[in-house]
Amino acid sequence: RRLGVAIRNALRAQGPTAVSNYIGRDGLDVRDDLGGLNLSEVPKVFTEIGNMRSSFDAPAITSPAGREREAQAIAAGIARFLAARAM
Repeated sequence: RRLGVAIRNALRAQGPTAVSNYIGRDGLDVRDDLGGLNLSEVPKVFTEIGNMRSSFDAPAITSPAGREREAQAIAAGIARFLAARAM
């Protein structure tokens, strides 16, 4: 959960991004039906970038610059998560 929150917060901080409003809560949804997530013993997050129900997300997923910002935000969230664990 902490990794998911760190990535979600970094995505929000990088600029406009829609947050899921049709599943989960505040952009997060805990799943217990995905083997790749559940059978591992290390933190992991499955991200979905670009809400298909939101035209607001179109620039972020259709332009190289938008995709780069999203990727950088994910990397920043992972870095923050790892830094907090090191303390």
